[in-house]
Amino acid sequence: MLTILLKFNDKVLKTIETDKETITIGRNADNDIPIDNLSVSKRHATIRYAGGEYFIEDENSTNGTYLNEKLVLKSVLAHKDHITIGKHTIEVVFDSAHTEAADPDNARDTMMLTTEKHKEMLKRQKKTKK
Repeated sequence: MLTILLKFNDKVLKTIETDKETITIGRNADNDIPIDNLSVSKRHATIRYAGGEYFIEDENSTNGTYLNEKLVLKSVLAHKDHITIGKHTIEVVFDSAHTEAADPDNARDTMMLTTEKHKEMLKRQKKTKK
């Protein structure tokens, strides 16, 4: 379960709890998270769940999508990350089952990667640097 807090000036406007694999964000009312602001593109960004991880992906928006104040095209999301779209902030909060699965020992031990997972991470890193 993912909890999404839509904020404006640190005030929570809306709380969304969802299990959806694809969550659209944008100015159009048909988005899962509509943001009525001219600085937000009609279809601005998408949150996707794949391979046990959530990702934020910019949908070729005019003003960009920022993750923790860094411009991103696509990036893995972590618990309590902040996505900035226009003047709004979206905080993502994972349920305890997801955070424990992603970080079973609270990051005290080295994570073991399979060769496939390591290659996938390197490929994603190269794409984000472009």
